[in-house]
Amino acid sequence: METLARLVHDLSPFRGVLVMAFIDPVVVIIGLWMGWNATQPAKIILAGLAAGLAGTVFGFLSTLVGLGWFDGGYRFWGPHVLFRIFAGMLWAVAGYAARRVKRPA
Repeated sequence: METLARLVHDLSPFRGVLVMAFIDPVVVIIGLWMGWNATQPAKIILAGLAAGLAGTVFGFLSTLVGLGWFDGGYRFWGPHVLFRIFAGMLWAVAGYAARRVKRPA
């Protein structure tokens, strides 16, 4: 139990980055769309990678031109990209599962 409390404490600076990764509209839309269109479960990994990187690039570019809705996340480059890739994979799994529930194979 002490290890879990320590892990939560160590991740506290990244809490905002983690939450923003899962609600980023670019990551959500691309992850769901690519997961919906995936023909094999292995393509979910690629869908998550594409969604996470697209969300990161779009967020960075929109911040550069002053339209960014997420400020301060780019001081954690590694975790920022990693959390968005994981979020993209989870959204891709959701899209893949939703398609299989709607139209079973």
